[in-house]
Amino acid sequence: MDLDDILALAETRPSALELARARRVARTVQSRYDVSLAEGYEIMVDTDLTDPVTWEVDEATRVARAAQLSKLGTITWLAGGSARPGRLFWSDEMAMIFGYAPGTRRLTPGTLFDLVHPEDAGRVRTTVRAVWEQSRPGEVGFRVIQPGGRIRHIRCHLEILTAEDGASGIIATGEDVTALELARQERRRLAVRSRMLSADLAVPDVLTGLPTRSYVIDEVDRARRATGGALVVVATEPANRLPDPLTDEDRDQITVEVARVLRTVVGAKVTGGLVGSGSWGVLLTPADGYPETAEDLATRIVGTFRDYLFSVRQRPLRLTVSAGVVHFGSDVPATGFDLLIDGENAARDARRNNAAVMVLQEPVEEKKRMQRCRSRIHRVVSANRFALYAQPIVDLQLNQVTRHEILLRVRSDTGEPVAPWAFLDMAERVGEILTVDKWVVDHALELIGRGAQTSHYQVNISGRSLADPGLLTFVTEAIDRHGVKPECLTFEITETALIENRNEALAFATGIRKVGCHLALDDFGTGYSTLTHLKQLPVDLVKIDGTFIVDLCRSPASQAVVSMLVKLCHTLGIRVAAEYVQDEKTIELLRDRGVDFAQGYRTGRPEPITVGQRAAQTIELELRFPPQCTALG
Repeated sequence: MDLDDILALAETRPSALELARARRVARTVQSRYDVSLAEGYEIMVDTDLTDPVTWEVDEATRVARAAQLSKLGTITWLAGGSARPGRLFWSDEMAMIFGYAPGTRRLTPGTLFDLVHPEDAGRVRTTVRAVWEQSRPGEVGFRVIQPGGRIRHIRCHLEILTAEDGASGIIATGEDVTALELARQERRRLAVRSRMLSADLAVPDVLTGLPTRSYVIDEVDRARRATGGALVVVATEPANRLPDPLTDEDRDQITVEVARVLRTVVGAKVTGGLVGSGSWGVLLTPADGYPETAEDLATRIVGTFRDYLFSVRQRPLRLTVSAGVVHFGSDVPATGFDLLIDGENAARDARRNNAAVMVLQEPVEEKKRMQRCRSRIHRVVSANRFALYAQPIVDLQLNQVTRHEILLRVRSDTGEPVAPWAFLDMAERVGEILTVDKWVVDHALELIGRGAQTSHYQVNISGRSLADPGLLTFVTEAIDRHGVKPECLTFEITETALIENRNEALAFATGIRKVGCHLALDDFGTGYSTLTHLKQLPVDLVKIDGTFIVDLCRSPASQAVVSMLVKLCHTLGIRVAAEYVQDEKTIELLRDRGVDFAQGYRTGRPEPITVGQRAAQTIELELRFPPQCTALG
C-alpha cells in the first residue's frame, strides 16, 4: 500500500455497517477501560473515546486513522504561530516502530532526531525542510536506534497538512521496512558476488588454456581417494636443433601448438594439463568411461606427436616424445604429487630406453622415489645445470625500466634452459630446496660482486630454507666473500611459505636487516595472515601475486583486490610491484591504481645475463616459485 492508497482510504465515507461495528468496538473498549480503573490498573495513556470513523474530523486525524487501518505509524508536526506553539507527536504504532511503549516518550524535534541514526539524520532534516518549503509531498528512508541499540529501517511518506490559511504542518506516514531492506541488500550483495566470482575454478594456464600442475595433482588426489585410475605423463622436447637457439617466444609457440594437439587427441572431457616445461599430464578414471586403456592412449599420443611436423620461424621442427603410465588404486598411500613424480620418471626412463611408453602397474615405493628425486637434484646442482636470466621491470611513475629480475632456468638433458617451476616444486617437496637456494645465492652474489654495484639487487629465499638455522650465516659470509655492499641487497621471501616458518622468517628478516640489507615479500595475497606479515616484518616492497594480474582488465574482483592492497601498502610506506603484466591496458590500469612497478612479457621478456651488463639502474635477483600461470613461469 502506497501513499495514494492511504489517502484514498482516508477519503472513503464509511458505510452504516462500518459505523455500527466501530461503535460496538468503542463501547467494548470503554467497558474494559472502566473495569481496569476499578481494579486499580495504572493507565499509561488516558484518551477521550470518540467515534473514530466520524467524518467531521480534521485532515491529520483522517490520515492517521487510515494509517492505523493499514498498520502504519504516523508522526505529526503542527506548525505554531503567534498565539500557539508548535506540536510534535506520534501515533502508538509509530512509537512501537521506534521501540517505545505508547505514552512513554514525549517528542520534541531534538528528541526525535536523537532517535535517528547519526549517519541519516542530516538527510532526514534536508528532506523534511524541502517538503515544507516547497509544499509538496516527499519520501525518505532512514534508520532508527531502538532502546538497547537495535537498528531498524523505516520508510516514511511526507505530506503537507493544510488549513484555511495555508500549510499547517507535516504528517509522516511510516512503516518498518527492515525485512525488505535486508532482503534488498542481500540481493545486491549476491549480484556483486556473482559478478566478482571467476567462472573457471580450475584457473587454467594463461598460455595454453589447460589446467595447471597444481590442479592436475589435486584431481589425481581426488581420484585416488575414490575410484583409482591411471596417470599418463607425456614428456616432449625438440628433436632437431635450429640454426639459432630457441627463444621464450619460440617455446611458447610450441607449447600452445602441443596443447592444441593434445586436446584434440584426448578430448575435452578428460582431465589433462601442463605439469612442467614440455611435460603434460592426462588422468583417466573409471568414471570417465574412456574407450581406450591408459597404455593405448599413451601410445596414440606419442605416435601423434612424433608424426606431427611443427614449425618455428618457418623452419620444420619435430619433437622427441615419450610417456609414462602409472596405475593406482583407491587405497594407495602415495599422494597426487608422488604419482606425478612416478609418471615423470617413467617417461624419462622410456626416453633413455628408446621406448615409446613405460608402464608402472603400481606406484613406486616412497623410499626409492625420494632417493631418485634427491639424486637428480644433486646431479643438477653439482653439474651447474642452471642459468640466470634477467627480465626488465618498469617504474610506472617514470615510465622507464629501472630494475631487472633475475629468473632461474634449469638446463634439460639436451642443454636447453627451461622454466624451473616443476623442478623447484619437486625440490621443495622432497626437502632439497636449500641446496638450490644456496646455489642461487652464491652465484647471484658472485655476479653482483663482479659488477660495479651501482644498482640494487634482490635475491629470493624459499620458505623451507628459512627453517635452516645456518642460512643467515651462509648469506652473510657470501656477502663478505664476494664483496657485495649489503645496502645494495634486498632478500625476498615467498609469502605463501611464511605459514610454516613464521618464526624462522621473522628471525631471518631481523638478522638480515641488522646486516644492512632490505626485505621484500613475494606472491602477496596467496597465503594466510597476510596483514600480520605486513605488520610484523620490516617489508620495503610487496609483489602482488600474478593470479590477480593476468586477468585484471576482465576481473572486477582482481581490480578490487589490487586497489585495496595498493592503498594498504602505501599507507604503511611499502612500495608495490605487479607481475605477469601481459598488455598495455593492464599497465594503464595498474598505473591508475597507483602500482609502482610492472613486470611481465609486455615490459620485456627474460634474456640471458652477461657479466657487466649495465643497461639497468637496478637488477633484481630472485629464485621464484610462481603459480603455473604460463608455460615458462
